[in-house]
Amino acid sequence: MTVSAAGGARLRIRCAAAASSAVRPLLDGHPAPGRILGCSGAAAWIAVADEVVVVAASDAVRLPNGVALGIPSGRAPLGFDASALDCTVGGGGVLLPAVDVRVVRWWDPRPALPAVTPAEVLRSVAVLRDRVAGPPDPGLGRALAGRDPGAVLGAALTVVGRGDGLTPAGDDLVAGALAGYGLIGTALGDPETARLVGAVAGPLDRAARERTTSLSAALLRHACRGEVADPAAGMLRALAGRGDAAAACKALCSVGHSSGPALAAGLLIGAAAAAGREML
Repeated sequence: MTVSAAGGARLRIRCAAAASSAVRPLLDGHPAPGRILGCSGAAAWIAVADEVVVVAASDAVRLPNGVALGIPSGRAPLGFDASALDCTVGGGGVLLPAVDVRVVRWWDPRPALPAVTPAEVLRSVAVLRDRVAGPPDPGLGRALAGRDPGAVLGAALTVVGRGDGLTPAGDDLVAGALAGYGLIGTALGDPETARLVGAVAGPLDRAARERTTSLSAALLRHACRGEVADPAAGMLRALAGRGDAAAACKALCSVGHSSGPALAAGLLIGAAAAAGREML
């Protein structure tokens, strides 16, 4: 981390970072104007073009649209004021009012899962189902298991935008169900699961842009492509038999107030449906 002057006027901290390959086209592309939508002590979320990029401290959860700074939240200068909402995204990083972020490495937000059988997935789901206190299933499990895109979209739209915060619990539930269904289905050797999610993705995105926050709508788009936050990736690997399922579930459920449990509940719904059963 170094301190530099930008344009001879404002001092910025220059910081190396890792970033999700899902947002690499934006970060490596031609510099474009961005708008800071909000900021916490550990992260800033930025609208650029038609997407949202999240710049976060090294101790924050890595999101599928994330840029992880090489410094922890106590040292990350991500605060802003009403006169400093603009930034620049591209050219190899993100130029914020107080920090010049340069991406030096990448991670893949789409977890690579080992081949697995339906019986193995259902056993893992059975172990975890009583450990997750997420919102109730609005019918996603039945619709996914029945391979009915219209019913999946209808069930999803009953909960999208419902809940408090930047990522309402209803959105997290839907994101988990669709990501779990597509990714676990692929691990099962069933390409139809990804095709069904792809059929739902467009209309779901159009509705989400009007019903929920910009950040949450972006995360739903990533989920439909199988791109998830790190703790969700860990739980998906465990559902496929790689890792301690109980520990992975606990780690995900500890994220946020409602986001982690809702996302975990959705992953279980999607995994069970991919294995051919509605989770009762």
